[in-house]
Amino acid sequence: MKLYTIKACAAVLLCLVAFTSCDTDAEGTKYDISGVEAAFASTQMSVEVGAEDNGIIKVPVYRGNTSVEASVSISMDEATTEEGLFTLNNSNVAFAKDEAVGYAELNFGSVDNLSATGKYEITLTINDESTLSPAQCGEITVTAQRRLTWEDYGIGVYSSQLFGQAWEQPILKAKEGNIYKLPDCITEGYPFVFTLSDDGQSLVNWDLQATGYKDATYGMVYFTPAGMQRQGNALMFAMRGAVAVEGGYGILYSGFTETLELPE
Repeated sequence: MKLYTIKACAAVLLCLVAFTSCDTDAEGTKYDISGVEAAFASTQMSVEVGAEDNGIIKVPVYRGNTSVEASVSISMDEATTEEGLFTLNNSNVAFAKDEAVGYAELNFGSVDNLSATGKYEITLTINDESTLSPAQCGEITVTAQRRLTWEDYGIGVYSSQLFGQAWEQPILKAKEGNIYKLPDCITEGYPFVFTLSDDGQSLVNWDLQATGYKDATYGMVYFTPAGMQRQGNALMFAMRGAVAVEGGYGILYSGFTETLELPE
């Protein structure tokens, strides 16, 4: 089951579906609903997806005038289109007669295409402003991320060459794949999450992640590995420490190894 969070901004839609007009002030202004009167339910939508979603996110589009068949044209933001991970299955959302809701479908292929920690923002727009309802919610930003179910994997040992310390480290593993989480690793409240190959021998993904440690000059330090080697139960990450610089990230520390010894 997907977990959706929608911040409602289109309460006027309820009026449009139930009545032929909707009062919006003390004067009782009436709206003509001879058009489609379409809108998204909100400007924001958050969704967690799993394998059971079959690579599809459904984004509801509502309309107030249900007396006839209709359709509205939908487009996706240029940045998402160029990235190529998400595609729009239907550029037109069709409504049958008496149908108040249709769906724009975002396709991401497989949940394995999504990183373990990534959050993806996709903006959809109703192209023709003349088809909008008085709510004017003609654009929505969908924030999608992978849903993971964590289970205890055991206690390992984390050795930090950068900080010159080693400690026992609780490890969690996702039911959905070869994905590991190190809660409160270097600093409380800052976990690391990474993905190994199916055979566990190589690193598939480690997104840029905050360590919780703040450099006196540059602020928060983020870990991003250049690679990983495995020897027995030891995972040795050729790590780099990055900091935010001029809207991007620069490498502040490099040439050190962070090692995680997995439990037997």
